Amino acid sequence: MRSVFIRGTAIVWAGLSILLAVHWLIDLGMLGFPDGYITPFARATSPLLHGLAIACLAQGLYFFVRGLIAKRFGLRVLCFQIVAAAIVTVAPVLVIRNCPHSRTCSSLYETLTGTMMDDGTGG
Repeated sequence: MRSVFIRGTAIVWAGLSILLAVHWLIDLGMLGFPDGYITPFARATSPLLHGLAIACLAQGLYFFVRGLIAKRFGLRVLCFQIVAAAIVTVAPVLVIRNCPHSRTCSSLYETLTGTMMDDGTGG
């Protein structure tokens, strides 16, 4: 029974990771819609977000395969792996996506890069 729960947890996390990665990739594909203008912040962070989305997709595939065919693994190891994967892939994306809404993050970005997060150009 415990093995079924652990395998189910791995497969559920895999499904969530894959759905999240697909959602992020669709969002990145829609950059500039409807007028074609992409902010300097979006141009600067797009390659990193693409890489994180691909990493999230890869982790989803890893957990899916692990949940299906792994012979032995414990709940602690699985929980550690899920938390580590979330810290490496999900947390940075959340920080980047919420940065424009944070005054501190916006100021830090503008100070470091010398460009405004959104220079007001566009439709």
